Amino acid sequence: MSRERDRQYEEYLRLREQSHRTEEPHNRPPRQRIEETPYGNSEMRRRNQDDDRRRRELEEYYAAREHRAQTGRGSANRSGGGGNKKVRKPSKKNRKSKGRKARRAITIILASAVVITAALVLFVFGSLSNINRIDIDESALGIDPNVAAQLDGYRNIAVLGVDARDMSDDTGSRTDSIIVASINKETDEVKLFSVFRDTYLYVGDEHGYDKITHAYAYDGPEGTLYTLNKNLDLDIDEVVIINWKAVADTVDAVGGIEVDVQESEINEMNKYIPETAKNTTGDKTLISAPGMQTLNGVQAVTYSRIRKDAVTGDYRRNERMKIVVQATFDKVKTISIPGIFRITNKVFPEVKSNMSSMDMIKLALKVKNFTMEDSTTGFPYDVANATMNGVFYGAPRNLGANVTKLHEQFFNQAGYTPSDSVRTISNEISYRTGIY
Repeated sequence: MSRERDRQYEEYLRLREQSHRTEEPHNRPPRQRIEETPYGNSEMRRRNQDDDRRRRELEEYYAAREHRAQTGRGSANRSGGGGNKKVRKPSKKNRKSKGRKARRAITIILASAVVITAALVLFVFGSLSNINRIDIDESALGIDPNVAAQLDGYRNIAVLGVDARDMSDDTGSRTDSIIVASINKETDEVKLFSVFRDTYLYVGDEHGYDKITHAYAYDGPEGTLYTLNKNLDLDIDEVVIINWKAVADTVDAVGGIEVDVQESEINEMNKYIPETAKNTTGDKTLISAPGMQTLNGVQAVTYSRIRKDAVTGDYRRNERMKIVVQATFDKVKTISIPGIFRITNKVFPEVKSNMSSMDMIKLALKVKNFTMEDSTTGFPYDVANATMNGVFYGAPRNLGANVTKLHEQFFNQAGYTPSDSVRTISNEISYRTGIY
């Protein structure tokens, strides 16, 4: 059909050329009507009329073909202008080409995901490799099996703040801060309580009764965990040890924390901020006014450490430590998981722990699920000042009663009965101090 059309088009061009050659000049005088001439009814005229008709048809056909070539045949078909014309299906070769492109795109996406995941894993484990690992002899932690069974629904972790400037060697250091973080395994609720550093407790057979702060200097973290477990009926076998530079760096890394500074605390804070800044290589900006404000790392550490409060004295120190921990925890919860690991990458060189890398990762990934109860509990609840041989101690008034209250508040053990070990220690403390 196409060849016949082309032949007709060539004929059309011939006829058009012929008509141009025989066209009358403009100045030729008018002639008769064609019907009035012998040519009017001749066979030649009929042939010429047929030629003209074929020429017009060919002109319309090729005009339409050129129009389709310019506008695109597919668009006419898609718009419905193609009538009964069928939409051309992609060839088998084109289908294979598209399939290869799709597979290539999927491969690139999967490869990118693997690379990103590997980078994240390396980053996480790189961060965890910066932590100072310590080994703990669990048989030396004084855990009562009956107590451990009763506390099975809780994960208790000791967070110890030591006065060491170099975490590579904290031999002889004492604990400035002793905080127990208790995590409810079912609800992910976190409760904190602190133990006053001067509390008079049983620290082991070798050293007998002393301030709990000295237990770390005697036997390291094992000594502190033993003292907590033996005197408070706990089952702590995990410990995180930090120095004050780690606290300052963490607070700075989260952008500061919101704390309500009391008027009675300002003078002591400003007195020690320059010293803290020197030891932690941080900013030494002083506090200008009381009230809720954003503390930087140095200010937060100084706030935690001051011991002479013009109103409440040394016992508020433990409360301030928990306030800093709570505020930092609240800030960390607003940070993305990669952001959390960036913070740990900076802080972990100043941290010691016996926790495994996997345990650390699990804690970091779950931190956004944790809810921390606003608690300012300091242990003992009921404490009295005692001086023996010229040394000040904080003597619990009936250790057994204090332990009962602790377990009721933190572990939902109504009417808790302390272990025989705790009752024995409680009686000995009362006998030695005269405080009942």
